[in-house]
Amino acid sequence: MQVSPPTQFLQTFQQMRGQWFAAVQGPAQTLFGLLALIEFAWSAAVLALERTDLQSWTAGLIRKLMWIGAFYALLVFGPTWIPAIIDSFTQLGQQASGVGPLQPGAVFQRGLDIGGALFGGASDAGFLSNFGTAMAMVFAAILSFVAFCFISIQLVAALVESYIVVAAAFFFLGFGGSRWSAPYVEKYIALAVGVGVKIMVLFLLIGVGMALSAGWVAVAQTVATSPNPAMGALDIVGESLIFLALCWFVPKIVAGVLGGSPAFTGGEIIAVATPIAYGAVMAAQTAVSLASSGIGALAGAGPGAGGAATASAAPPGPVGPPGMSGASASGGQPAPPALPTMNAGTGQPAPPSNNSAA
Repeated sequence: MQVSPPTQFLQTFQQMRGQWFAAVQGPAQTLFGLLALIEFAWSAAVLALERTDLQSWTAGLIRKLMWIGAFYALLVFGPTWIPAIIDSFTQLGQQASGVGPLQPGAVFQRGLDIGGALFGGASDAGFLSNFGTAMAMVFAAILSFVAFCFISIQLVAALVESYIVVAAAFFFLGFGGSRWSAPYVEKYIALAVGVGVKIMVLFLLIGVGMALSAGWVAVAQTVATSPNPAMGALDIVGESLIFLALCWFVPKIVAGVLGGSPAFTGGEIIAVATPIAYGAVMAAQTAVSLASSGIGALAGAGPGAGGAATASAAPPGPVGPPGMSGASASGGQPAPPALPTMNAGTGQPAPPSNNSAA
């Protein structure tokens, strides 16, 4: 079975996850050890300056060992605990949506199915007989495919982000060896929870959209024979764009609320509207080119399209000013002046003749 491009792209990152983890695990442990050593030295110096007794020394040492031991356990078992956090949210979203282990290639393929059905309907409608309807269906096919393509991009980006959190960002667990750098570990865990919630919400939305889009494919396959094909095609476009907007904004809003920061801004609208507008421009250019070719075909197939029509349609040649010969006037250049007549006896120019042209 052939793997679709988004799924193949995602599998490549899954294979790279192991290499990322192997590259950062050693430096993370080294960083943790250095920070823990600095933390012990600082705590011992503070206790010595305060001239505490043996009981206070023992209590402070035990508290410090417990605190650093907790972060060290997180560093050691992090490769198991952090993926478990993300996977639990992912499984919860898949079970709640009913789509199961959905791959981005399935979303991409659904866009191809809808776009291909609309293109087939445009061909059946006829570009020359029903030009407006055919162009509306071409426009709908392009925008519907672009919408589903961006939904698959959103799913791929969320899953790749989870791989980065598990593997490459694992280095931040090494900052748990000191009280001054421990907030980085807390932010890393919060990031893992935020990514898991984002994937869960995204699977919930995609599950509903995939169930609805199955009906869109059936409508797209029969839209050419419907009473109003153009309206049916544009209805599919509107539903696809609404599906895209939900999958693009809602997970970011939920993750932003969880992190305490706003995630819905004007830049988000521009980021989504720009490629959609570009797709609309490309669809318009395609429509214009097809219209030009259709008009040219109609003009070439009309009556009187031979040499006589071409000759009669040829623009007249430029008319020269008075005093220009016919050949020179047709070329647009003045005729050269006539040379004066020489008197054979004296060698002087002969006087001009007084004979005028009748």
